[in-house]
Amino acid sequence: MRRWLAVLIALAAGALGGCFFGNKDRAAVRPSGPPLAGVVGEDVVYLDVAVLERPYGDAFLNHEFWKEADEEVVHIENEPTVSLERKTALEKNGFRVGQIGNLLPSKLHDLLTSERSCQTRRIQLHAGHATFLPCGPPWPQCHYRLFRDDRVTALTFDKAQCELEVVPSLAGEGRICLRFTPRLKHGEMEAAFVPTRDANGVFRWDRQEQQAEEVYSWLGWTLTLVPNEYAVLGALVENGDTLGEQFFLTREEDHPILQRLLVLRATHVPTPVREDLGRCPPIALRANLMTARGYGK
Repeated sequence: MRRWLAVLIALAAGALGGCFFGNKDRAAVRPSGPPLAGVVGEDVVYLDVAVLERPYGDAFLNHEFWKEADEEVVHIENEPTVSLERKTALEKNGFRVGQIGNLLPSKLHDLLTSERSCQTRRIQLHAGHATFLPCGPPWPQCHYRLFRDDRVTALTFDKAQCELEVVPSLAGEGRICLRFTPRLKHGEMEAAFVPTRDANGVFRWDRQEQQAEEVYSWLGWTLTLVPNEYAVLGALVENGDTLGEQFFLTREEDHPILQRLLVLRATHVPTPVREDLGRCPPIALRANLMTARGYGK
């Protein structure tokens, strides 16, 4: 029985990865199911992350795609209504945020299933825990103007890495709320002892190499996704001097400028602890397996 359930969990995890883009052949190209010895518990969340790269000024990423996306979705944490003020602040700083349903536009689907244009990864974590998504390669020197209230501040940082902090939480009825916070690490690495929490929530002191960091909590936002819905994040491309453009554009010497679009899907998959391996699999896990079987027909 234990061996049977172990196989079942592995199959269900693999099914989730293979169905991210709605292409059953995708799993054969990029198997991404998490290891069986991964995070366990009733609050386990899988984040499927895809990064599209296209030439700077790509018409689809800048115009055509956004006609299919809902951009009126930006919330501030713990507030039920859409925040037009936060959406405006994000746009002034070069961020474009939206959601799209499970019926992907055909061109977006083609790009997501392209080996040349798309990179994918899967992250497995507990609800309430943070993961950090690096946005492109580090900048040798990062220049941008920051717009806050009525002030505009010109900033420059050396050896800068843009990243998004993402914290999922369970919102009931299969929905998952994702909290995003832009962060920018910069400068030389320095050693420090910091409290860390492992995958099972246990705190310990760990020696880490760290950089100075700018945390833009006042630009943070939340999105709530239903199953098979996608969050899409990109740059509002203008003059190349906003924070959002530093996150989603790449300029490298002797290379053309690249533009990126980040696509995320979140799935709640309660995963039994080892003591429960002799029992029946959770309903959500069985449902995922049935979905995968139906899709393969």
